[in-house]
Amino acid sequence: MIKLTQLSRVFRTQDVETTALNNINLSVEQGEFLAIMGPSGCGKSTLLSILGMLDSPTSGQYEFTDNGNNKDISQYSEKKLAQLR
Repeated sequence: MIKLTQLSRVFRTQDVETTALNNINLSVEQGEFLAIMGPSGCGKSTLLSILGMLDSPTSGQYEFTDNGNNKDISQYSEKKLAQLR
């Protein structure tokens, strides 16, 4: 199972702050399929990068079940995410 709760991703530069995802809530059970649709620039690729553990959320929770154990991987370090992938 994958569960996202109040997940957000903000990109910051020196002068600009861009919100790519804002308070996403999503739950996908084992065996379910998920389709993500939307216009260009709405955050689909950012969401998939977070789901694939290639990027981390700015805030919120990303829980996933591994061998029956629930893990909140929202704040995992890059090293720990690489091990999990």
